[in-house]
Amino acid sequence: MQRVVVISGGSSGIGKALAELYIAAGDRVYELSRSGSSRPGLQHITVDLRQEEQIRQAMEQIGQEAGRIDLLLNNAGMGISGALEMTELEEARALFDVDFFAAYLCCKYALPWLRESQDGRIISTSSVAAVFSIPYQSFYSAAKAAVNAMSLALANELRPFGIQVAAFMPGDVKTGFTGARRKEERGSELYGERIEKAVSTMEKDEQNGMPPEVIARAIYRLSCKRKMKPLKSCGLKYQAFLFLQRILPSGLANFIVGKMY
Repeated sequence: MQRVVVISGGSSGIGKALAELYIAAGDRVYELSRSGSSRPGLQHITVDLRQEEQIRQAMEQIGQEAGRIDLLLNNAGMGISGALEMTELEEARALFDVDFFAAYLCCKYALPWLRESQDGRIISTSSVAAVFSIPYQSFYSAAKAAVNAMSLALANELRPFGIQVAAFMPGDVKTGFTGARRKEERGSELYGERIEKAVSTMEKDEQNGMPPEVIARAIYRLSCKRKMKPLKSCGLKYQAFLFLQRILPSGLANFIVGKMY
């Protein structure tokens, strides 16, 4: 059956690769972002995902046109880096607005239409940073941890309605996300070269990471399973890291992450 699929942040990177997969499968795809354009199989709706009313209107438009939503993919995200004490509150709030609150609002306004589906599903793009908090990426790590927590809670809230919920945790992915990251470089007089070293290590890993198509295929496969795991990742390396985090003392696991960066 043709599904009605809604993707936030679907104009580039993982979101764009996801859109291509669902279009190829014959699904009816809607894409929400500030940039993008409609094409065969995909309807773009211009939305600033920091604006609640724009999200509400977009979901209402989709629901009225399609009659239901079968799959919501919360994929929009942004990154900032730098020492926590040097980060302005405005920057931290902006990150949470995009990485967490946009996902919450998309869920909030999509749910009346997801309940109209016979098999409603929500998948939010999280990160392994939700489990392994990365130094000088504290707000990104915190926002993704919040996405995981919200997804787990929401899975129990929506079980009576037959709606499944999952958070997908990619590792390093080679996309434009790296270049778009906002960098706070103040603090070198206190932290020395540690900030620059940590961020450059992280960016090198990202640029040598998996292509977005690999992550998109993994999310697509998850969305097609009869029963979705609530927390999922892909790639043997990252699955091994997540396994080690479960069995190692938290202090030791965090120490290892600190040494890596």
